[in-house]
Amino acid sequence: MTDLPDVAARILSVPAVLETLLTPIDPIALSTRPEPGEWSPLEVIGHLIDCDSSAFRDRISGIIEGEPTIAAFDEWVAINERDFNAVPLDQLLDELRAERAQSAEFLLGLAPADLTKSSTFGDGRQFEANDFVQEWSFHDQDHLQQILEAVKMTYLPNMTATMQAALTR
Repeated sequence: MTDLPDVAARILSVPAVLETLLTPIDPIALSTRPEPGEWSPLEVIGHLIDCDSSAFRDRISGIIEGEPTIAAFDEWVAINERDFNAVPLDQLLDELRAERAQSAEFLLGLAPADLTKSSTFGDGRQFEANDFVQEWSFHDQDHLQQILEAVKMTYLPNMTATMQAALTR
C-alpha cells in the first residue's frame, strides 16, 4: 500500500533540491535548451508546475470520481503557451512550492480505497489512482536527471576538445 505521507514529503522536497542545485548556475545556462526539441532547466521546472495539476491531481481526482477515461496530457502545451525561460529561477521555484503544497494536501486527503479505483486511458489501458500517485516521484526523478544532464553540458565549452571528447563518447 502507498504511504501517502512519504509521497507527499518526497514531492515537497523537490523545490529545495532544485534551489540548491540550480541557484549557483548562470541564468543563461538555465534558460538554454541543450538541443533543439529539448527543454531548458527552467522549462523543465515549468513542466513540473503544470503537471502537478493537469497530469497528477486532476487525473487522480478524475479516477476517484469515477470518470471512465483518463484525460490526455500534452506536455508541450504549457511550454509553448508560456515563456518559462523569461521567468527568474526563484519565481518558478516559488510557483512550484505553491503547487506542491496543494498537491501534498491533496495526497494527504486521499483514503486507501481511493487508490484502488481505476479508469481507462484512451488506448484501452487500465490505470489505478495509485499508479499516478507512484508515478509522481518517478516523474520528478526523471526530470531531475534531465536537468542534471542539461546543466552538465554547460561545463563542456570551458574544457579542451580532448576532455570534451572523452566526456561525450
